[in-house]
Amino acid sequence: MQVKVVTSVVAGQETVATKAVQAFIDALSEQLGQDYTFSLDTDYGESLTQGDSDVYLVYFGSQANLTAAQKAKMIIFYSDEDVDNLQIGRFVDMLKQLNSKK
Repeated sequence: MQVKVVTSVVAGQETVATKAVQAFIDALSEQLGQDYTFSLDTDYGESLTQGDSDVYLVYFGSQANLTAAQKAKMIIFYSDEDVDNLQIGRFVDMLKQLNSKK
């Protein structure tokens, strides 16, 4: 399963630090194993336009900036608290459920 983690910029600043997001991705990847491929979209949603992934983890604060076509993708929103505290449990559960339906 291809999973893109999309970061966001507000007023010219990253909402979640890239280093923190990478640690979040690493924790998810370690927990979920080889059946999942994670990548970071630092173009702030360009991958949502391309549509080349199964699931998108998108920063919650950026939902107002998404187009209707982007919102039509399989999106799971995350917060800075999820990233900062490495709260991956619900994401692991959701991604496993989605992968079992493929």
